[in-house]
Amino acid sequence: MSIMAVIDVDTPPWTLETLAAAAAEVEDRIQQYADAGLLHRHDDGSFAPDSLHRLRLIQFARSRGFGDEQLLAAALSQGDLLSVFEELDYGQADVDLVAAAREAGLDDAVITELAENLEWDSDTAGTESDVAAVHVVAKALALGMPRDALMQLVRIFADAMDRLADAEVRTFHNYVHERFRAQGLTGSELLAATDRVGRPVLELAESAVTYFHRRAYQRAVRDDLLRHLSEATNPPATTPGEEMATVLFVDLASFTPLTANMGDLRAAEVLGRLGTMVRSHASRHGGRILKQIGDAFMLMFAQSADAVRFGLDIGRFVDTEPQFPALHIGAHRGTVLHREGDYVGATVNLAARVASAGAAGQFLVTEELWDAVADIADVEFVLLSPRRLKGIPDPVRLVEVRRHNPEGSNRETDPVCGMLLLPDDVASRSTWHGNNFAFCTDICREAFDEDPRRFVVGPEHGTSSRMESR
Repeated sequence: MSIMAVIDVDTPPWTLETLAAAAAEVEDRIQQYADAGLLHRHDDGSFAPDSLHRLRLIQFARSRGFGDEQLLAAALSQGDLLSVFEELDYGQADVDLVAAAREAGLDDAVITELAENLEWDSDTAGTESDVAAVHVVAKALALGMPRDALMQLVRIFADAMDRLADAEVRTFHNYVHERFRAQGLTGSELLAATDRVGRPVLELAESAVTYFHRRAYQRAVRDDLLRHLSEATNPPATTPGEEMATVLFVDLASFTPLTANMGDLRAAEVLGRLGTMVRSHASRHGGRILKQIGDAFMLMFAQSADAVRFGLDIGRFVDTEPQFPALHIGAHRGTVLHREGDYVGATVNLAARVASAGAAGQFLVTEELWDAVADIADVEFVLLSPRRLKGIPDPVRLVEVRRHNPEGSNRETDPVCGMLLLPDDVASRSTWHGNNFAFCTDICREAFDEDPRRFVVGPEHGTSSRMESR
């Protein structure tokens, strides 16, 4: 891979020739962009210092399928469109990063790996900030940080910041820019309104990143203290990153039919409410959310008893929440391997299978987890028959976790969307084959009446079909 190809150009302001050389662009095309107002020129004909940034934005749009006619039409209708999307100024992009890395003492293998992780290529020119990052890597290695661990951190930071920045920009666009459009703003007026909010928000966002990192780092350091305190009873891991933990998965038992019948917005509202409660209860019981994929949350607990209490509490939340679907909850205890900021291994895989093996509203754990839990007040463990789980070679003995003397529930399940309904939540009813069914909205009742066999389980209803759980 070509790591860096730096063209020796004059310092800005740019001439037509130096700008064309720096961007590998045709001079006539640059002139066309300048005539349309996408690039700015001084009275002497030279191009403004930001011209290379702007030209690279134009080239990026072209690489994604937007032709010159669309670019020029957008400039005509929206004004100085690129001003909103100019790159942050991290210094002039004319640094040979390979030379800078070698000067910092990095060998070719580390340089190549950095290039792959940070996307140095023939179109990338390094800035002072890039050089500063190279020196951070060199200093970390000099202090004794293992190379493979350091590169994991580089990838973790890069991926996390990419996801964060994408969320910032998309959220701002969806909730600010699009609302201005809905109010009837267009052209330069729309850009000005967006820019008026966007630039101050960017400053707030960069401060927030520092705050949230320090806050999260404080929690992580507290957890690390517990690992230090337990060293007397835990021998050093033979494999870096290997540890004992309890992994728990929780997801909505009817997310697919809920989305199909109630729409994306309603499903997102339900998922948002679940996410808030999962975070709240995880914090209360010493758990950490490792990831969220769709409606599924993966959590890790150092103590198995904390995972059990979490599962029971999140189930109790569902019991009291109006119009909320049942959950699948499953957990397993075993060794996990920390890699790339994530946890992998057979324990994770089995915990996921345990969660998916349960019926709606059921909390299942493995025998291994049950064995690790001391007696918990008001908790009942019911050993189930061995069963085969997808992808697991041997049958698994699962244990159902229940509360002693659970509160009685007079809730009914909407067969279409899976909502658990209290009497006051029932919007309408329908009868089929002598059975009465409750629905949260007329939308669900109408879907049921159109084809009841899609939603009712059991031969007593004349069908063997079943409602989807995922």
